[in-house]
Parts: sequence; C-alpha cells; structure tokens
Amino acid sequence: MNNQLFFEALLDLRRSYVGEMDFIVNNYQLSSAQWFIFKTIAQTAPTTLVEVAKARTIEKPTATKIIQKLVELNLIQSSEGRDKREKILSLTEHGQSMYQEIQQQVSTCQQESLANISVPVEELTAQLNMVTQYYQNRKEERFGRTY
Repeated sequence: MNNQLFFEALLDLRRSYVGEMDFIVNNYQLSSAQWFIFKTIAQTAPTTLVEVAKARTIEKPTATKIIQKLVELNLIQSSEGRDKREKILSLTEHGQSMYQEIQQQVSTCQQESLANISVPVEELTAQLNMVTQYYQNRKEERFGRTY
C-alpha cells in the first residue's frame, strides 16, 4: 500500500467520524472535542485533569478550558484532591444522564457504520490492532512511555 494513501485514509476516516460525532453532540450543545473529554471523564472517573489530558493526548491548558466549560454546563464536578492544586473530576447526576443518552446514540451510529463493511470481523480486528500499535508508538515518541 502507498504510505500516502494510508495516512490520507486515516485522516478521511477521522474527519468523517468527528463529523458524525458533531452531528450527534451538537444537539446537546457540545462540540466533538468536549464530547471526547466528557466521555473520557465518564469512563475513568474519578480522574484528574492531568490524567484526562494524557489520555486524550492534548495539552493541559486545552483540557482546562474544555473541563471548565463542562463544569459550567453542570456535566462534571470538580473536588479537591490530595493537594489544593489537584482537582478530582467526576460526572454530576445531570452529566451521567446526558452521557448515557449520548453514548446510546453514538453506539447506534457506530454499529450502523460497521454494518456496511463487508470485511470479516477477524480482519477488521487485525487492522485495528495495527492502527492501535501505530498510534501507541506515535504517542510514546511524542509524550514518552505510556502505560
């Protein structure tokens, strides 16, 4: 396979997926960037800003702005951690309800997208493993060893 085509396909897939997520989450006054942070907090709570930024491979100031917006929307709450600088993040009741509602729509969208692919599950899994390994290698090169 041509290397350039591989990376162009990855970018096209990303754009398409983010567009689909935007279509869903915009109905809840969220952007896809806010959704991905919100989802990360929902899946890892209780967590910290540093852990969220690392998981999403974004800079802490970017995560801070998005988290502040999610707090304003009453989707997440912040409490003191081990010291005053650390904040523990978790979902509010409203956030939990909204997360479940959005996640259901996202799951349906994902299932519908995969239903149109006529590649055996084993082959998709092998390709996913390859792309995941590539992504992990890039993350390690950029941010150091991740565990």
